[in-house]
Amino acid sequence: MNKFIEKLKGLKHKEIILAVVAVAVMLIIYFSSFSSPQTQKTGTTNIDDYCSEMQNRIENAISKMDGVGKSEVVINWSSGVEIVTAQNTTVNGNSTSSQVVQSSGGPVVLKEIYPRAIGVLIICEGGNNAKTKIDIIMAISTLMDITTDKVLVFGMSK
Repeated sequence: MNKFIEKLKGLKHKEIILAVVAVAVMLIIYFSSFSSPQTQKTGTTNIDDYCSEMQNRIENAISKMDGVGKSEVVINWSSGVEIVTAQNTTVNGNSTSSQVVQSSGGPVVLKEIYPRAIGVLIICEGGNNAKTKIDIIMAISTLMDITTDKVLVFGMSK
């Protein structure tokens, strides 16, 4: 390490070499951001990811409940993501016009409303037990904010 530092001290035009190295590092960082495609928040992939992740989380939680064991979960979702964009509204006499506010990357998104669960089917090893069935229905009803009649629990075949 000391030999390397001594060699650096002996170099002429240290500022130029340092500037070239700094520019090279900046270029590498800049171009590496183009190599990995970024997923848009509103793309269909994220909707699928959201729905799949929720299903997996519920499967994991249910399988850890007392008396349940292995489980499979199917969730029926409402329509896709609703995107609320910023708008400029102009009132001119009796007419009103609205225009979506744009930024350099497209419309300005105020919020995204993800789909809601409208029905849940659970097939699990303990699904034939009445107490386990009620526990699962209550848990899903609470987690997904749906009524208990929208949750079905069945025993898993062996």
